Amino acid sequence: MAEQQIITVNMRRGMEKVPPYKKAAAGAKYLRAFIKRHLKATDVKISQDVNNEIFSRGMKNPRPSIRVMCSKDDKKIVTVNLIKQS
Repeated sequence: MAEQQIITVNMRRGMEKVPPYKKAAAGAKYLRAFIKRHLKATDVKISQDVNNEIFSRGMKNPRPSIRVMCSKDDKKIVTVNLIKQS
């Protein structure tokens, strides 16, 4: 049985002390670590839509926060999907 949660992740905290050309990559790493820590997961799989949304404004100017839907299965593997915002 899969648990589902909607989470808003403030990635700005993970991008504070990195050079500008690494900000989007640092945000993606912070997202993975945040989900792993808060949902007590062993593995986190980020969908391509979430990754494209993080990198949509380029490497140097990523979004400061993102809203995602996380679904956790029985083996403690979390899949992160994007919530379509209107």
